[in-house]
Amino acid sequence: MVSLFMIGVAFVPLIAFGQGGYSGAFLRTGIAARSEAMGRAYVAVVEGNESAYYNPASVAWFQHREFTASYRAMTLDRTFAFLSLGVPIRPETDAKGGQAMNGGISLAWIHAGVGNIDARDFDGEKLEPLSNSENAFSLSFALQPHPKVGIGLTSRVVFNRLPGVKNDGGAISASSFGFDLGALLQPVSGIQLGAAVTNLNLKYTWKTEGVYERGTSIVQKFPRGMRAGIAVSRFTPWLTVAADVEKRQFRDATVHLGAVAHVQEFGNVRAGLNDGQPTFGAGYRFGLLGKKSELHYAFAMHSDGIDSDHVFGWAFVF
Repeated sequence: MVSLFMIGVAFVPLIAFGQGGYSGAFLRTGIAARSEAMGRAYVAVVEGNESAYYNPASVAWFQHREFTASYRAMTLDRTFAFLSLGVPIRPETDAKGGQAMNGGISLAWIHAGVGNIDARDFDGEKLEPLSNSENAFSLSFALQPHPKVGIGLTSRVVFNRLPGVKNDGGAISASSFGFDLGALLQPVSGIQLGAAVTNLNLKYTWKTEGVYERGTSIVQKFPRGMRAGIAVSRFTPWLTVAADVEKRQFRDATVHLGAVAHVQEFGNVRAGLNDGQPTFGAGYRFGLLGKKSELHYAFAMHSDGIDSDHVFGWAFVF
């Protein structure tokens, strides 16, 4: 029979991203290059589809349709990818001929995986290496009930699969449905205030029949999170500075700082501090098929001794 030790190792992906061992670590890893380069100070920033991840209310401020793809190069046989499509909703008038509410929709897929997990039986004999994959599919929707106020909701389905764990070589899996809530306020031009609560109702329920002689259920709740922040570009339109404070269950509050400077029409440079760890990156704009396209890069350090990450992204605006 597969040992308890092996099952513990099988759950290494949940802690391998340096998130303290709680479920849903891949949702706390960071998403795409633009936000990573700014230290994840993004709850009040509206730029790119990753804005919806940090604050679903930001979707109401989307100005263009955009497709985003991002890949994170990681150590320890880990992979991380992000795909997203954002579409603004701009009705001209409501049913009475007045100005209708602006809004937006964003679809996203987040994938995280790890391979070559060491597995052993009760006698310490080495078994075939294991792997693990987690996926999240999100739909974000936001409205502007007032030109200076946006509210948004993200509904999310998550899946986790551990193949080769059962005694017959089969897989065990778990899934869950949850949501995020967000609000964004623009009291004056060039100043934005944002707040969001995340991971509401998310949890994994594992059925261990076929793993242990007596199967049982293991429930692992995702830590809920709260984030609030400000983004300012009022005084220098080419420069945006942002600051977030984040609090998750079972962890102390963290501070995120970031800035982006736009270099004419060619691109931008970014820098930040993610809970004290430096981040930086850059973006380059160019034309593709008559539309605007952007390449992004971010470098992010970690406090847990794991090698730094390199995040690559591409955005196509149409």
